[in-house]
Amino acid sequence: MSVCSPDNYTFVLTAHGHPNVRSTHRSTLEVTTEQHLSLRGDCILGVGASHSSYCVEASLGRALRQQGSRVVTRFSVDDVTDVVQGFGSPGLTLQALSSLVWRTSTYEDDRTVAIRCDKSAVSINRKLVQKLKNPSALLQVIIVVSVPST
Repeated sequence: MSVCSPDNYTFVLTAHGHPNVRSTHRSTLEVTTEQHLSLRGDCILGVGASHSSYCVEASLGRALRQQGSRVVTRFSVDDVTDVVQGFGSPGLTLQALSSLVWRTSTYEDDRTVAIRCDKSAVSINRKLVQKLKNPSALLQVIIVVSVPST
């Protein structure tokens, strides 16, 4: 689902938990459409996502690629929430069919939805991570992109 106003664009997706959610990666945070999660997937916060970066492209692509765009993403399960802030970039392609990635670095690939983020998987609220170890936990992800006024 997406909602737009003149300077803000919002996209909402869902995912669910998995017993192997660890959220210990130091530079990335990921939500994937895949159902399986191995212990090597230490950046993954949620599986079975309703959308990938490719789906975000249609609603937010233009806003995310505007120079100076700010990205605020809220991750919530029940009453536990954490917020990650980062930036868009003109180089974002948003073409991945299986995941969305938030990065603390400036690295960009088809999965990247935000760069220069203030948090990675390891920084996410541990209460939220604990809830996401339950496969029935529903993760709500709200991405809000603010573009500079012209």
